[in-house]
Amino acid sequence: MSLFKKNSADAQTPAADKSGLKESLQTTAQRHSSRKGAFSAGLTALAVAAVVVFNLIIAQLPDTATQFDMTDSKIYNITQTSVDYLNNVTEDVDIHVLADKKSMDSRIVRFLDKYVSLSDHLSLDYTNPTVYPSVLTKYNVDANTIVVACADTGRQETINIGDIIGYDQMAYYYNNQYTETSFDAEGLLTSAIDGVLTSSSRAVYQTTGHDETAIPISVESLFKKDHMTVASVNLLTDGGIPSDCDLLILNDPTRDLANDELTMLQNYLAKGGQVIYCMAGKNLSLPNFEKLCAGYGMNVTDGMIADTQHYYNNNPYLFFPTVDNNVDAAQGVFSDSTILVYASRGMTISSPSRKTIEVKPFLSTSSGAYNVVDENNKTAGTYVVGAVATEQIDDDTTARLTVYGSDSMINSDITNSFTNLSNNDLFMSSATCGFPDISSINIEPVSLTDPTNTITTGGIWAALYIFVIPAAVMIFGFIRWMRRRRL
Repeated sequence: MSLFKKNSADAQTPAADKSGLKESLQTTAQRHSSRKGAFSAGLTALAVAAVVVFNLIIAQLPDTATQFDMTDSKIYNITQTSVDYLNNVTEDVDIHVLADKKSMDSRIVRFLDKYVSLSDHLSLDYTNPTVYPSVLTKYNVDANTIVVACADTGRQETINIGDIIGYDQMAYYYNNQYTETSFDAEGLLTSAIDGVLTSSSRAVYQTTGHDETAIPISVESLFKKDHMTVASVNLLTDGGIPSDCDLLILNDPTRDLANDELTMLQNYLAKGGQVIYCMAGKNLSLPNFEKLCAGYGMNVTDGMIADTQHYYNNNPYLFFPTVDNNVDAAQGVFSDSTILVYASRGMTISSPSRKTIEVKPFLSTSSGAYNVVDENNKTAGTYVVGAVATEQIDDDTTARLTVYGSDSMINSDITNSFTNLSNNDLFMSSATCGFPDISSINIEPVSLTDPTNTITTGGIWAALYIFVIPAAVMIFGFIRWMRRRRL
């Protein structure tokens, strides 16, 4: 019995040891787990504290440092033109927004904040005219207006907030669809600031009475940004060219000048006037207009221009002329800027009627162009579709006659269809280069429409996609088929 009990006790000893070891291991594991939990909790608390501190630091930064332009149109990317201009501003300019900030388009509010951060001389404030109606009387404006004022010059400019975001008026009128087309905050603001800091202004007149086409609203807006007013005049019924006319525009006339009107223009230019003539996109015989051009060294051809090398969409009458920006009229664009011309007349350069007149072409076709009168009358050559003639009248006065072969240079049907064109830039460059006191800091609105790529070498791309690529695919497929057949 005693032997059995001893053996039984001895048999139970290892079990007791195992139980103790198990408890020891469990205790150690719990300690490690507790330490690990404490470490994790501490690390989590440290991370939360770091996030809180980071957010507090970021909250102190201006919006311009924490917000990024993620829009497709990049409406918050302010151009270098405005940046350079604002860097040179030395007077204080106040921007008063007379509208309810909470109801304004958030894009405009954000842009204003970013814009005023570019200069220490700009200040921005909002006043709700519903709460403080006297502010409208103070500035003599309506509600929803931005007033740009400078105390040093005593001048103010106004911007209608509704003009900042443009929309397709035709789509709204016919289909009741509100389609946004442009965002013009930067252009309007920079122009307004320039307006209160400078006193230069010019008067532009466009003629009527010859079935002309009025210059587009977009171009008129560009003139306004350059502080140039636009009005209409009938040379016969309104007593001739107004005395305050700085620039006269004849856009797309389809009826000829009267003899008296031709004399008016010739006398106006002889005294140092400036004229822009955009020919009609038709093969019309207008002898007095042609006589005016010929006197300044630009002979109008008797047909329409077709360019068989630089055409677009398989239409040689819709082509891309070559730009010579060494001529002052075209210095506002780059030599590789995309200019698109449709239904243009052509010109050849000859000797002007006076030796004091100098004529320079700045838009020309390729060498593969034709002057087309009809199917049986085509003359190959290189033709001018944009030129300027200047004459020095005295030390301070220079006459300028700028001629375009077509009104398509500023035709909204073309400029609205291709947002990457520089047609308006070129036209405005030729219109303002004769006025050294005009700053010409024109900034085009940002397009909110889907951009359209314009291919200047349509023939090459057409051959590539229609012939080369399909042929390459077929040859590759045939070779693969032959190899697999041999296997």
